[in-house]
Amino acid sequence: MLFLLFSFLVKREISLTKSSTKTKIIIVSIGIIEAGAIAIVNFGLTIGDAILITPIASALSVVTMMMAIIFLKEKVHKLQIFGIITVISGIIVTGL
Repeated sequence: MLFLLFSFLVKREISLTKSSTKTKIIIVSIGIIEAGAIAIVNFGLTIGDAILITPIASALSVVTMMMAIIFLKEKVHKLQIFGIITVISGIIVTGL
């Protein structure tokens, strides 16, 4: 949705016709996994306490960042480290 909005703002078309089949499969897989994650969080909110489920769901971005650092060898700058620490601190404070 964000890419579609961005496309309208910059007046460019976003097309997947030139992308490989592997790229298209990865994009569809990411969408399915994301939809599944949202469904699981919503299910968790119906059977559990929101105060416990929300910090766990918020940790997903931290896991993604750490995986990018470990597996993709992403370079992390000081400001990004500060942001990661802030996010982790906010999750801990929210969980208290």
